[in-house]
Amino acid sequence: MSVFSVWPYFALVLVVLGMLALPVFSVADEPPQRNQRTATLDGLRGFLALSVFVHHLMVTHGYLEHGEWTFPPPGFPTLLGQVGVGVFFMITGFLFWGKLLDAKGRPDWRSLYIGRLWRIGPTYLLAVGLMFLIVAWKTGFVLREPTWSVLAAALQWLALGIVPQQPDINGYVGTTLILAGVTWTVFVEWLFYGSLRLMAPLARGGRTPRFVAAGLLLLCLPALTVAALPSAGSPTHPTLALVVGALAWVLASFLMGMLSAWLIRHDGTSRLREHLPEWAASLFALACLVALFLGFPHMVGPVQVLLLWVFFHLVCSGSTLYGLLATRVARRMSTVSYSIYLLQGLVLTVIFSMPPMRDFAMAGAMQYWLVGTLCALLLVAASVASYCLVEKPGIARGRRARSGVAVRGIHGNGLKQPLQGTRR
Repeated sequence: MSVFSVWPYFALVLVVLGMLALPVFSVADEPPQRNQRTATLDGLRGFLALSVFVHHLMVTHGYLEHGEWTFPPPGFPTLLGQVGVGVFFMITGFLFWGKLLDAKGRPDWRSLYIGRLWRIGPTYLLAVGLMFLIVAWKTGFVLREPTWSVLAAALQWLALGIVPQQPDINGYVGTTLILAGVTWTVFVEWLFYGSLRLMAPLARGGRTPRFVAAGLLLLCLPALTVAALPSAGSPTHPTLALVVGALAWVLASFLMGMLSAWLIRHDGTSRLREHLPEWAASLFALACLVALFLGFPHMVGPVQVLLLWVFFHLVCSGSTLYGLLATRVARRMSTVSYSIYLLQGLVLTVIFSMPPMRDFAMAGAMQYWLVGTLCALLLVAASVASYCLVEKPGIARGRRARSGVAVRGIHGNGLKQPLQGTRR
């Protein structure tokens, strides 16, 4: 068995689901979504977050062995993380473009952004605060840089991910690795939220398909330009191509999620269910996922994005993957998925900073997966606690703040559209 084998991933997921089935974790139970357009996503997010964790578990092995934080071998180890992040971006595009479609491009913007601050902020600040403690521990609780420098770096981290520069703190090289580098996606999501105001007029009428098609065509131009460069044989060309391709993959993920939001609101769901029964939809969705994992080394490419989108759209249309996404344990894991995503690096850092644990894990693949499974169990348990103590109160506070803004808006001019609530 190798550290990068496929089957230990499924064993780890089963162990985590078994733990979540315990009655003590019923504190993470939430009522099913009343909005059927998002109900089938409630069981998906947890698997995405756990897949990203396993991806970083494999990355951590290479980091411990070679001192480099880089991609694991292409194929399954790399795709686990990229597929998880890609579908998260599709979910964001789907939910928030759906809000604009429902409000005819005129939502209550203050409510939307206040809701985002309270949804993202509390758990983000918890993760960053714990990261500060680890940095202090790693640096011996001694200032190694001027106070103003440490304070300036800390303030950039405390900006809720809105500031892209997240530097090393107190001279500790690789500060961002304490969180497994996941905060870049928070910055990207903030960019998307900010762009919604510019794109809002396109949510009126039937402009969404044309906008998405135009956006995808524009994304092809940089890739074709890079491929046609005369320096195609130079060592820097593959790096440039990878950066351009990764940027196109991220933007395409948002666009395809937006397309799904439009299709489902234009009777796409009823027609799909009418011609494709649940068992066939689940089979087709899983077939797309299997084809993606078996046929490609990474997510950078139009075919990969298309396969992932078909999988995503089928789930949005009601496919539960033979009931898996409708199980109570899947919903529990999805409820705490944001905490799983943000806290994963902290657990990996703490566990592998213990010499006996690290030495045992690095003695062989089986030992590494045993320690990795322990990390997953600790992570999910910590995420349930984080959800109950930090995340859920923040969501409730955000709802109260949004309600107050909406009431003031209605009393002021009666033009604002209330936002449809989702856990996202």
